[in-house]
Amino acid sequence: MRRSTNLAVSAGVAVACGLAAVAATSTMGPREPVAGSAVVAAATTGAPARTSAPVRPALCDAARPASLDPFPFNRDAAGRDRLLPFLDLLGNGQIFTGGAGFFGPMDAAELAALFDGMWLDPDDRQNAAPPAWEIFRFVCDHPGTYAQGYAVTPDREDYRVSLETVWAPEIDDNLRADALAFCVDADAVETSDHLECFWD
Repeated sequence: MRRSTNLAVSAGVAVACGLAAVAATSTMGPREPVAGSAVVAAATTGAPARTSAPVRPALCDAARPASLDPFPFNRDAAGRDRLLPFLDLLGNGQIFTGGAGFFGPMDAAELAALFDGMWLDPDDRQNAAPPAWEIFRFVCDHPGTYAQGYAVTPDREDYRVSLETVWAPEIDDNLRADALAFCVDADAVETSDHLECFWD
């Protein structure tokens, strides 16, 4: 399900972070996908708004899964990709550029499906971002918040899903206070009229 016209990695955050290239390239390292501000700006329109209340999945109240190293990723990339609301960043119908595809906001139930399907490692971290499990729990505990990130194609040895953004279209004082504590190490934080925490 696609939602909100103000997707989490907004042009303002992209500019603030100084993101480099127009899209991820095939030479990038395992944790370095990038999207240029102009590309991200083009992706912030045209997504229909969510019309139903978020559902709290049972996984929100489960114990953190045990760490697995290496993580046994589900190699069914087609099944994974059907769950992800990919962004057409270049506006040319291409989802993946250079082996990485960026996806729009996902709520707790949608993230739980990635964990349950073994497509998302609870310990995965986008550089200085909190582990995926902690981002999931933040989304669980704050209805109306979402996570965004990117997925890597199975032909690369760093095949995975990573979360790099926490976003909400509306913000109140409680969410603002919790987000400022949670996003303390984020590369860009916006808490004025909406929430947006981005880890480069």
